[in-house]
Order: sequence, then structure tokens, then C-alpha cells
Amino acid sequence: MRRLVKIPILASLFLASPLAAETRQHANLIYTLPAGWDSGAVLDDGTLILRSDLPDDECEYCRIYLSTGSKTGGKVVDWLASQSRRFVEDDPTDPPEVIPMMASAVTNLRGRPSAMRGQTVDGDLQVLLAIQLFGRMELLGFEGPASDPEEVAATMQVFERDVMPLVEGLGYVSEGAKPLLPPPEPGPLTGVWWGTTTWWSMGLDGMMTMEIDHHWLTFWPEGLFYDGTPPNGTAPFDPASLTAAGDMNWGRYQLDGATLTLSYASGVVEVFDVTDETFAKGEQRMDPITPLADGTRLNGVVSTVFVSGFTPGFGGSGGVTAMTDTRYAPDGTWEFGSYTGASSTFENGTGFATGSKPRLRVAMS
Repeated sequence: MRRLVKIPILASLFLASPLAAETRQHANLIYTLPAGWDSGAVLDDGTLILRSDLPDDECEYCRIYLSTGSKTGGKVVDWLASQSRRFVEDDPTDPPEVIPMMASAVTNLRGRPSAMRGQTVDGDLQVLLAIQLFGRMELLGFEGPASDPEEVAATMQVFERDVMPLVEGLGYVSEGAKPLLPPPEPGPLTGVWWGTTTWWSMGLDGMMTMEIDHHWLTFWPEGLFYDGTPPNGTAPFDPASLTAAGDMNWGRYQLDGATLTLSYASGVVEVFDVTDETFAKGEQRMDPITPLADGTRLNGVVSTVFVSGFTPGFGGSGGVTAMTDTRYAPDGTWEFGSYTGASSTFENGTGFATGSKPRLRVAMS
């Protein structure tokens, strides 16, 4: 039987705030990044995950969720109840069990109606907080381990020390908080820059493997840039719509002699050294490229291959292979195929081999 532990969640709303680190923006929220926390992945719905990087692996698997909010009205407590699975990664074959620890409670957060909900998700603790603004709701969450009372107490200590000061210090752009990104100014850069970064990791076979990360930067003459694949290709984008969706991969650039400064909408700043038309930062080097013209027809194959042996001491030899290929035809059609397989021969002479059949699809351009 799962044992639920009562915790004084509401009391933590009124705890004192410690000194904080860097100011950031995500969608409508202006927040202070707690010391010892890093920005992580952005989910498909635009939610930003802050992950713990606290010393001595404190709360190693804890997470803070900052959603993009919702333009809606009604009662904040009712809206929060409808968001109980917002930060739950559902598995259709084995849906996680969500158990309320307390009914959603209404409180006042710096003059704004808010509601808080505590629940467990397959043994982990989640605390959800909804804040009602004019014509919209904001939703934040915190998650940490809660396998026993001692672990719950340790998780809640981090919540009270790091998360609640973030919540209490929130600013809201929709209520007049100034965005972190200054207005862009026209600049001299236009087009796409591309480059790679190489790094080393330990493979399954215990050998060092060189990894290659690819990077894209696209610039527009009005002084804006986008990091990654822009939503509209090289066509201009709408900054407001990207921000509302939680896409903070854009910003303003400034080229000052041999220095290129990228100021992201989130508040992050990157600096590159410029030599001729090349941008460099550490091991990363980026050069201008010319994209294919619209309507270009291709004729060829783009392939990827990944191979890794099993870890020494496994008791046999073999490994894992993964391959993909995309075949482009001059008539505007393309095919995609993939294969994943594994095989091994054990020391006693037995073995196995398994693999997935390639999956192909064809689409007209």
C-alpha cells in the first residue's frame, strides 16, 4: 500500500527569500534562476524544465517546471485541478498513477489569487502552483523524490529554499514587467551560418567515442537572429508568437568589430570572436552557407550510422547498430528508411541477433 505523507505546503508560501542568481525570461514570466539550478529541455508544449545541479548531488532528480500559461478565466482552483497531469509524462502502456495529497487550496500571492496542489506521481512528489492574472493563468510545478518521510522532508526543504523565492519574485510581462531583451537595432548580418562542435563520450564498449554537434544561426538585417532551425526558414518570424509559445531561441545581435554578441530573449548572452566571416567560441566554429533555392530538386542519399560494442565484462562480444537513410529523387519524391539491430556471441558459444525492419514512406514535395 502506498503511504502518503502530510507536508506543510501552504506554509512555505510565506518563507523568507534567499539571495538569488541570474534573471531570466520564459514566455510571460520574468524569474530569477535559483543558485545551483540550470535551464534544461523545453517540452513540446513550451514548458521549460529547470534541473538541479546543486552541490553534493542534493535533490539530484528534482525539477522545476515553468509553463507558458494560458489565456483563460474562471476560478484558479478549478483551472489548477484540470492541470493535474500537465507535467506527467504519460505512457499509454503503463499510465503513471497520480494521487492527490491534498485538495487544491486557494491563497493569495502578492495580491493575486493562486492555488496550490500536492500530489504523488508513481512515488515522486509534485507540487503545482497556479497564479491568476488578468485574463490568463500561469502554472509552475516542482518535482522531487518522495519514497519515504525523510526523503519527502529533504525534497520539501529544497522546495522551500529554492522554488518559493522564485515564485515570490516573479514578474509578468502581461502586467507591465519589462522584457529582458532590448529592442533590436538594424545590423549588417543576413543569412545562415553553420558549424560543428566535437566532444568525447564513453561508449557501451568502454571506448571513447567522438560526438559531433551541429549548430545553425540565421540572421536578419533588422538585427534579429534565430538559433537552430527557424520556424519559417529564412523568412522573417514573429517574436511575440514565439515567446508566447515558449520558444526563446531567438534574440538580437550586435556586431562590434571582432566581437559578435547574441542576446537571447531568455536573457542568456553569448559572445563569439569574429575573423573575416567566421564566428568562433571555444571549440565551436561557424561559417556562412548558402541554402538551396526554393524549388530545388535533389538526387541522392543522406545516411547516418551508429555502431557501439557491448561493455567489456558483458560475457560476450557484439554490439548495437542503428542506421537511417533518406533517398531523394529528381521527381520531388523522397523515401526514409531506418534499421536498428543488436547481436552477440557469448563465451559459451551461444548467441543472439535481433533487428527491426526498415520503415519506408514516400511523400510528394
